[in-house]
Amino acid sequence: MAVFNCRRWLAGSFINIAFLPLAFAQFLPLDCENPGNFVEKTTCSNPKLTELDNKLFAELEQATHETKVPAQMLELTQQRWTKARNQCKNTACIEQAYQKRLLEIKNLNTTDQEFVRYFIRTKDNRPDPNLALLQLQTLDEKRIRVLAQTFWNSKDNKSNQTTDFSGYANQAKKITVKDLDTGCILKLRQYKEQWRVWQASPLCGNKNLRFSGVYELQK
Repeated sequence: MAVFNCRRWLAGSFINIAFLPLAFAQFLPLDCENPGNFVEKTTCSNPKLTELDNKLFAELEQATHETKVPAQMLELTQQRWTKARNQCKNTACIEQAYQKRLLEIKNLNTTDQEFVRYFIRTKDNRPDPNLALLQLQTLDEKRIRVLAQTFWNSKDNKSNQTTDFSGYANQAKKITVKDLDTGCILKLRQYKEQWRVWQASPLCGNKNLRFSGVYELQK
């Protein structure tokens, strides 16, 4: 599957002013007066990277004011992105991480939120520690676009990876949809405000069934 595929996506979300004191700090630009790790020091000493960091902050700030984008998703995806970015060992890796995250948030900000629903995979009534996201976008009265994204660690636990899924299907409570790039097939079944997802082919990542599980609607 694609890792940080640039042709998509989503990211997630954050909601209204009531949440800002608690979580908005996660979306602030880097404090270059007190850079911490290698990535922060490198970013703060590189004008191009500093500009990307500021652009990302501006896009994230815009996303936080979109009340139809659920709060938890943007927060969780930003946490995972920051963790992955901080594992970079060189300038090229840092720049790539910023460019792709910036594209994700720009896509989020330009999507008509009236026709999108977001879901997070849950485990024991909480967001699954192995974060997985589902986005259903209504195209017309018959068709929807299905997007999914999972976050996982490499076998050596030294890097964070992302696997993306994108396909189209007819609107129904039971859906079978095929990824446009890889041939990965997912089956989805709706239960009120939940969707249960199964992987129906071996092309969806690996034997760990990265997309399978129960996804809860985010409001």
